[in-house]
Amino acid sequence: MTGGPLAIVIGAGPGLGGALIRRFARGGMTVGFAARRAHAVARYQAEFLDAGLATRGFVADAADEAAIAAMFSTLRQEHGDPEVVIYNAAIIEPSRFVTPSGVTEAQYASAPGWKAHGEPVSADYLIDSFRANVAGALIAAQQAAPGMIARRRGTILLTGGVLAFGPWIEWGVTSLGKAALRSLGHSLFKELRPHSVQAVTIAIHGTMAKGTPYDHDLVADAYWRLHVRPESEWEPDFHFKPHADDGADPDA
Repeated sequence: MTGGPLAIVIGAGPGLGGALIRRFARGGMTVGFAARRAHAVARYQAEFLDAGLATRGFVADAADEAAIAAMFSTLRQEHGDPEVVIYNAAIIEPSRFVTPSGVTEAQYASAPGWKAHGEPVSADYLIDSFRANVAGALIAAQQAAPGMIARRRGTILLTGGVLAFGPWIEWGVTSLGKAALRSLGHSLFKELRPHSVQAVTIAIHGTMAKGTPYDHDLVADAYWRLHVRPESEWEPDFHFKPHADDGADPDA
């Protein structure tokens, strides 16, 4: 793995995660990425190498502080501190808090559906989801921030969503996590901007699906533009919203 400045993507996958890795590698960066399953990491790594992209995959749960710290340490020793860290991990499952799910599967546009949790979630389920959806982002930010502050440059990008601004009925736990993630992002923005480091939460207002205005590659390109924009344009929120009326709860 050789190339330019280091980017780290936590939460690799066949959708947005993969698109982000490709976009930042094609922008001249070396990209380290993390996913939970070894077979998936091996498959993604082979695909990226076949495409001539400078990447290195790690098997790590986003909420596992020791595993994420080990990944950062390895990449830091080989490539220096990251210029960009993207937190794209989350537990995505339709769920409600006190009533059973009203759908068996939630499906929007041409994207694959998500099987619903079914019964109301337990407190343990909520806490486990919070670890992946929010605490993992804090772990990543704490790993990245010292080097960025020392250099007075860097970007932390958090994958949020329209759910941060109002919960959808079938997505209670995910909505709670996205709202908390946005709050974390705003706090990071306030802490880091005086050090010339930006933190941005990207609110995606629709379901990502290939060939639509929410194509993963289009969204990934927006992340790249956020990274390279001038400091005078920094804001804590960015709304990916091709149409003015995007983002209504389809299950209401």
